[in-house]
Formats: sequence, C-alpha cells, structure tokens
Amino acid sequence: MEIREFQAAVEQWIRDNGGYWAPSENLARLAEEVGEIARHVNAQAGRKRLRADAEPVSGEIGDALFTLAALAAQLGTSLPEAAQAVLQKQAHRSAGKLP
Repeated sequence: MEIREFQAAVEQWIRDNGGYWAPSENLARLAEEVGEIARHVNAQAGRKRLRADAEPVSGEIGDALFTLAALAAQLGTSLPEAAQAVLQKQAHRSAGKLP
C-alpha cells in the first residue's frame, strides 16, 4: 500500500467511525503509542519486561502510524509530501549542507 492510500484509508475510517478527535487528543494518543514502542525497545535491552498480553511491536508501530496519519490530515499535511521533504532534508544533511 502506498502512503497516500494509507492516509486516505485512515481518513475514510475516521469519517465512518464518528469523526476526528481533537488534535490535542490525537497528539496525546500518538505520545501513548510511542511510549508503547519504547516499552518494546526497553524490553529488548533487558531493562523492562513486557506484559504477557502486550501487542507485538509491529502492532504498536501500526497504531502510531494510524494516529500520525490522522493528526497529519487534521493539520492539513500530506504524508507523502512530508516523507519526501524529510528525505530531501536528510540527503542535504548527509551532504553537509544543513546542520
């Protein structure tokens, strides 16, 4: 699935399921999902155990992507354009053109 299709599917799901939450709620949800990814990273480093019912890290990353797509749409941001821009920025950085 292309990133544009993913963002459109997230937007359709939101329309079909009651609409958007407030942007601040989506931001809080994104922080929560990133925290769940962090738990997995900490567990791999041996610093923290996962609960027996913990979702696999792929599911947590998917949850974070879903929430990020929703937040991007709310803020009028195209994920494909944002992805292209960050790749260009990183290319310039690696070439020593940006800090």
